[in-house]
Amino acid sequence: MDNTIQLSEKDYISRGLHRKCYHHPSDLNKCIKVNYNDGAEEETNREIAYYKHLIRRNISFEALAKYYGSVLTNYGQGHVFELIRDYDGKTATSLEKYLADEKLTQQYYADLVISLKNLKSALLKNRIITMTIKSKNILFQHLSADKSRLIIIDNIGNSTLIPIANYISFFAKAKIERTWQRFLNSIVKENSNNRLITRLVDEVKQSS
Repeated sequence: MDNTIQLSEKDYISRGLHRKCYHHPSDLNKCIKVNYNDGAEEETNREIAYYKHLIRRNISFEALAKYYGSVLTNYGQGHVFELIRDYDGKTATSLEKYLADEKLTQQYYADLVISLKNLKSALLKNRIITMTIKSKNILFQHLSADKSRLIIIDNIGNSTLIPIANYISFFAKAKIERTWQRFLNSIVKENSNNRLITRLVDEVKQSS
């Protein structure tokens, strides 16, 4: 029996530097990422190995899309992840869009501050290492009309030759703090036309 999952362009969601993401044709709450260029395999293998490391540690996936394993598709090997949806069923939108649009930033200002603080807390609590943190790789998920959270969907893992931060809490937290500060700096730089961003980032930095 052939268990190959048949994907088509109607299932297509988006693409990153190395992978394309498709709706899972038989599960509304899952998506499948498939490599599409030669540089993808190393990055994908690193990310999947790190996901398995986190699963073995039994972390809470409050800040990460869940990983469900590999599948064979007509486009090659794929990896199945949680598809992040808002409470109304729509696919969640990237944080990047909320920060680039001053009206959206204003509308969700308080939620964004709280969600960013909660994201950092979750990364530290679960000792989740990321290569970088970019707003385009984070989804702003509306859990209800007045409750939201941020979910990282890409670029997790540790490329260090000897990944000591994966196993020792002190080094993990120091690495997360450095990556987080670079992320906040990048938010300000990338959204310089948005007059609310500097104040938002200053509020996120307070008590965090």
